[in-house]
Amino acid sequence: MKISRAMGQAFRTYFKKPYEGVCFMLTELCLTLACFTPLLFWTTESLKSLCLLCVPFYLLLMLPARINAAGVMQDALGGGSLLSVHLVDPEGYGGKLAFGLKQALKLVLWGSPLIAGLLYARTQISGETDAFTLLRAIKAFGGGELMQGGINLLVIAVALILILFFGIAWHSGERHALVLGEKRLLSGHRWKGVGCWLASLITITPALIAILALIFRYAPALSNLDGLIMGDAHLPDTRTSLIILAVGGVLTIPLMPVRSLMIGAWVRGLKEGKA
Repeated sequence: MKISRAMGQAFRTYFKKPYEGVCFMLTELCLTLACFTPLLFWTTESLKSLCLLCVPFYLLLMLPARINAAGVMQDALGGGSLLSVHLVDPEGYGGKLAFGLKQALKLVLWGSPLIAGLLYARTQISGETDAFTLLRAIKAFGGGELMQGGINLLVIAVALILILFFGIAWHSGERHALVLGEKRLLSGHRWKGVGCWLASLITITPALIAILALIFRYAPALSNLDGLIMGDAHLPDTRTSLIILAVGGVLTIPLMPVRSLMIGAWVRGLKEGKA
């Protein structure tokens, strides 16, 4: 199936019955928010460490829930409904959890360079490292130029993030292949799957626009690294920045299921073509 056809099928399925699409989105959102309820412990100093419960909560609840969601999306693409009790179906929980953990481990491996980079950065700025020491380190990394050092660090950070994103794109669609009963369906089609994942990012256009707007807002401050680290740089109004992010998020969240539906439609097309 062509990527453009998968996109059209995803939009038609989602907006055929808007009420069902909204209920599907709200169900997934509520499940996700439930995983992060331990963050409420952040309000109490002695209980902050309990915020780490978000990790097992997410693994135990959302990993099987994502498999359920993939099954419901495949039913909807086949003419069924997005509003289904199967979104919270506990049947086969162990197998769904095992598959989800395996996928999570794959992404951890793809993200290991980023994790290593973050841990190294933390060791460099932890303890009693002052702003002048940090400035000298960045300047040395840029061959004596502070701005060049900052640019070098930014390029490395972006590269490490892109590695993780590529891993996410490489494994996208595997849960849909699982619910279709064809675990090896994506073999030989991985690169086109990456292309489909990239095309599906059109659904997060509002969020991307919000992020670009913030980059332009903060670009003047970021160009003055010494002032930023010393705390002397003039930063744009935080409230306005949060409003921009909130608007981008509010406009993006309703379209998130369309992104997954598009990938699901493309994987379904592979099976139909194989048949």
